[in-house]
Amino acid sequence: MERKNKNRKKRKRHSTYFRRLILVRKAAKRWRREFCEKKKKKKRNRKSRSAEEKEEERLKRIFAGYDFIIAPQVLSLIDNEEETLGFIRKIKEKYEERKKVCVRLDKVREMTTDAVLVLLSNMVQFKLSGIDFNGTKPDNLYLKYKLESSGFFKRLYGNTMQGNDEFSFSEIGNHLYTHGQKTVVSKLADSIVEYTSKFVWGESRRCQGVQLTLLELMHNTFDHADTQKGGKHWWLSVEKDNYTKEVTFSFIDFGVGIFRSLENKTPDEPLYGSLGELTRKFPWANTEDKKLKLIMEGKIKKNQDNKYYRGKGLANIYTRYKENKIGSLTIISNYASCNIDRQDFHQLDKEFEGTFISFKISNQTISLPWTI
Repeated sequence: MERKNKNRKKRKRHSTYFRRLILVRKAAKRWRREFCEKKKKKKRNRKSRSAEEKEEERLKRIFAGYDFIIAPQVLSLIDNEEETLGFIRKIKEKYEERKKVCVRLDKVREMTTDAVLVLLSNMVQFKLSGIDFNGTKPDNLYLKYKLESSGFFKRLYGNTMQGNDEFSFSEIGNHLYTHGQKTVVSKLADSIVEYTSKFVWGESRRCQGVQLTLLELMHNTFDHADTQKGGKHWWLSVEKDNYTKEVTFSFIDFGVGIFRSLENKTPDEPLYGSLGELTRKFPWANTEDKKLKLIMEGKIKKNQDNKYYRGKGLANIYTRYKENKIGSLTIISNYASCNIDRQDFHQLDKEFEGTFISFKISNQTISLPWTI
């Protein structure tokens, strides 16, 4: 009996030992597996980092002497206002310093047509002033196509840049880009109305809201233009949406902007002193966004005869919006920004030196037969 008990204890000790040994071996195997995985992960990360570093070195070598400006991932004045305006200001600063610029677009994942206009207009301004302007292509294939279709890269890498075009077209797919000098071009507005009406209504129709607004904006480019070479260009994009059957118009000029233009009026011009009169009558309108709302409501007056100004201007564009002749109106100029659909008028932290206006039309927009 005593011998049996000893053998039992011995077997128990051996069993415990082997169980512990198996657990230790399993733990060691698991640790080695985890260690190898961590090592592989670190190796992959090192390869990834080195690829990015190599790309950075390559770009610095290709664009030696250029100042790099990184575009925001969402490049859009409508969808990402503050970051996009900051991006534009950085480009403007480099232009004023006459420094060569390389715009980094590789990480952009969303880009609207207004952003394409920003790139096109800045590129022309740089090149007409003899300052090198360059950039990288987006990694996103659709955005890359969108920029290429605008003629951006063709002009970017071309040897010549003409500054005396009356206007020019670039149309591929659902996008139309055009630009011109300060001249008001009626035939261009007619062509665009016919082009877009066929898409929206399936036939040529007269859309006076679009035609008059485009003529208004081209006229205002002359009034708001600065004296810089290339500063009197206006830029227009037209984008068709196959799903909603809507057309979006984006218009931009890099002049002095609405409020600086009003401040610079001379005594022989209709709106001389109009901003001061507006402030005296509406003392609560102490910021440009509040003044913009009053201007759009037609509260601005002439100085000479003290009558309300009913001529060309933002008030007429706003009236067309209320009459359903255009829709989705957005305006950014100087320190003021507004989205009329949301009745959102707000003050910008930093000035946008120029004017940006966007609007839409759809099959609900008022139109007339092309011929009467």
